[in-house]
Amino acid sequence: MLVQARFEFVSHQPKGTRMTQSQDKSQGDRTHICMILDRTGSMESIKHDTIGGFNSFIAAQKALPTPATFTLVQFDSQEPFEVIHKFVDIQLVRDLTGQTYMPRASTPLYDAVGRGINDLKAGMGALPEALRPKKVVIVIVTDGQENASREFTGKQVRKMIADAKKAGWQFVFLSADESAISDSSSLNIDASNAAFFRKNKAGANEMWSRVANRSMAYRSSEVHCMRMDQPADDTLIAQKLKKKNAAASAVTAQDPNAGGAVPGVGVVGAPVTPRNSRGRGRGKKN
Repeated sequence: MLVQARFEFVSHQPKGTRMTQSQDKSQGDRTHICMILDRTGSMESIKHDTIGGFNSFIAAQKALPTPATFTLVQFDSQEPFEVIHKFVDIQLVRDLTGQTYMPRASTPLYDAVGRGINDLKAGMGALPEALRPKKVVIVIVTDGQENASREFTGKQVRKMIADAKKAGWQFVFLSADESAISDSSSLNIDASNAAFFRKNKAGANEMWSRVANRSMAYRSSEVHCMRMDQPADDTLIAQKLKKKNAAASAVTAQDPNAGGAVPGVGVVGAPVTPRNSRGRGRGKKN
């Protein structure tokens, strides 16, 4: 049965909340990144590249001093919404492994995105206003087109994304199927926020590097949106941020009182233990 969805988005700009100077600095720049990752059968050919790319993305985010939380959802038709991490401090995100990421079955893209938005909205609504992230990014990674949703229609998901964008949420659509890039515009995701990647090691590495660099730039307020069509600029910004953070870390190592963790930044959530005992799917998607 298709759900009839109505969503009200909480503001991620805290209003009327009195905070100390240290809290204002630490919480004001908080970002939440939600990654909705295709775990379907046709991702098998780039399974190891996906695992390595994801882990490099997380490593890049951990290098930034600005606070962030992270949600990871994997999807396939056997399990359209498997939560691996939910609102966990970015520093505590574990590496993806061959036991966590096992491609199988087909592509319920609408169900994964619809449930992802709904779950994130509910999670943010449960947080105290002072802890709600100022910036919200949803990254969708897939290699194929929708073919297996049962809960959500394309029309419903388009409306949900449109409403989320009005609330300031940023969406990124990354696809290894060039024809599936049209799905991004049909889902109300701007063309500038979508990117095609070649389904091989070089293509996967380039894609993960691009989204990592842009995410670093956005979290650091070097850019004001998550468009994916400026990779050269994003690379330069990421290099600058890495040098700056390396220099700051060196100073802190020499004088522990010169830096370190910002007061008020703690763990918002904890990793969700994946249910790895499930067997592989009975078939792969086309």
